Amino acid sequence: MVAEDVRYSFERILDARTRSPGLWVFLDRVKGARAYHDATRRGERPPHCEGIRVLSDTVIEIELIEPFAPFLGLLAMPYAWILPKEAVEYYGDNVGEHPVGTGPFRMVRWLPDRELYLERNERYWRKDDKGHPLPYLRAVRIEFVRDQRTEFAEFRRGHYCMISSLDPAFATVLLTPEGQLSTRYAGIYRLQSAPALSTEYIGILLDTTLPAGRESPFARSRSLRQALNVAIDREQIVRFVLRGMAYPARGVLSTPLAEDTSIWYRFDRRQAQALLAEAGVPNGRGLAHLRLVISPTARTRSIAEALQEQWAELGIRIELQQVDFPRLLSMVRSGELALWRTSWIADYPDAENFLALFHSANAAPRGPNTTRYRDTVADDLYRKVAITFDTSLRKQLIAQLERHVVRDAPWVFLFHGRVVRLMHSYVEGLTVDPLDRLVLERVRIRSSN
Repeated sequence: MVAEDVRYSFERILDARTRSPGLWVFLDRVKGARAYHDATRRGERPPHCEGIRVLSDTVIEIELIEPFAPFLGLLAMPYAWILPKEAVEYYGDNVGEHPVGTGPFRMVRWLPDRELYLERNERYWRKDDKGHPLPYLRAVRIEFVRDQRTEFAEFRRGHYCMISSLDPAFATVLLTPEGQLSTRYAGIYRLQSAPALSTEYIGILLDTTLPAGRESPFARSRSLRQALNVAIDREQIVRFVLRGMAYPARGVLSTPLAEDTSIWYRFDRRQAQALLAEAGVPNGRGLAHLRLVISPTARTRSIAEALQEQWAELGIRIELQQVDFPRLLSMVRSGELALWRTSWIADYPDAENFLALFHSANAAPRGPNTTRYRDTVADDLYRKVAITFDTSLRKQLIAQLERHVVRDAPWVFLFHGRVVRLMHSYVEGLTVDPLDRLVLERVRIRSSN
C-alpha cells in the first residue's frame, strides 16, 4: 500500500458515481472536494482533488478549507479505509463482498443478515510480545440473530462463545440491579462493559415558526424544559427498568468525552415544582396533555411509561404514540413533532460530533440539529471547539458549551449507552471499548484440559 492508494480511496468517495454515504467527511472540509464532486456529477474525469496531494510513496498531504480539530478522527472511520484500486476495478460493484486488506482475518463467506465467516490471515504482520504470530484463532463465525431470546438460548447451549446484547428479561436473571454479573453465574460467564459514545434523549422542538413549535409550551419556556429534566429519576429507571444496562445521562456527553462531570440534572421533586411554578403552570395546572412520539420497541415503551408515570406525579400529562422508526425520523426532520424520543451514537470519538447537534447551521432538515436550537453564544463556542487544536483550551471550550446547552435544555437528557460483552468463561483476551469495536486478534479459547 502506498500514498497513491490513499488518494485513490478518498477521491473514490468524492466521485458522485460512487454514491458514498461518507461523502460528508470530505465534501466541505477538503480544498477542492466539492469542485471534484461536481465535476464527476457532470460526467467529467478531473485529474485529482486539489486538496489531496501525494508527496511520495509514504506521504500524503490533505489541505483543509479551514481548521477542523477532529479531522484525524474522521479519517479513522470506516468511510476512509483504504481500498486497492485493482480490487475495485476487478470486482466493480461487488467489491464490498470481496474485501482486500491487511487485517488479522480474511473473509471467506458472507451471507447478509445471516452469517459472516472469517479465517486467519496467514500473512498477517503482527506478533505478540513473545514473538508468536497473531491472531490466535483459526477462524471466527459471526451470526446475525434478530431475536435476542433465541440468541441467548443458543449462547447458553454453547452455540455462541459471546453475545453483545441482552434481552431485559434475561438481564433480570443474570445481572444485579447495578448491572453486574450475579454471583450465581461467576465462573460460568464473564461480563465486560464500557460506557458507549451515545446519548438517549427526548428532543424538544424549539422553532416556533413551525406549527408543532407554536403549539408547544416547551418551545417558549426554558423553565418548563428544565422541569421535565429534574422531574425524572434516571437512577431508578436504570436500576429497575434497564437493569443497569445504561448509565444516567449527565448531560450531552457520555463519560469518555465529558470534560465537566458536574454538569447534570439530578432528580429533585421540589425543584421541579418550583420550575413549573416559574413557568406559570404550578403543579401542571393549565398545561394541556402533551404527546411524546416513540419508536415501537419494548425497551423504548418501558422507558416512556416510566417517564410518563414520574411526570404525572408532578401534574405533567404525557400521551404516548408509537410510530415506526423511518416514519418517526421523517416527522422529526420535517418539524412535525413537539416531543420525540431518539438517540445519538458518535460517528467518531470527539465531543464535537455531539455538540454539532446544537449548531444553528446544522438545523434540520439539512442537518442533525433536529430541535432547531439557535443560540449565538452556543454557535460561537461550537466554532471555537471545531477549530481549536490546543488540548487544554479545547477541553475548557467543550465544558463551557455543554454547560450552556444543558442549561437551555433543548433535550430531556435520559441515558448514556453501555457496551456489553457476555461470554463463556473459557474465552480469553477479548476487550471492550466505548466504540464497540470487536477486536479478535488476541482472543483465545481456553481448553478445558
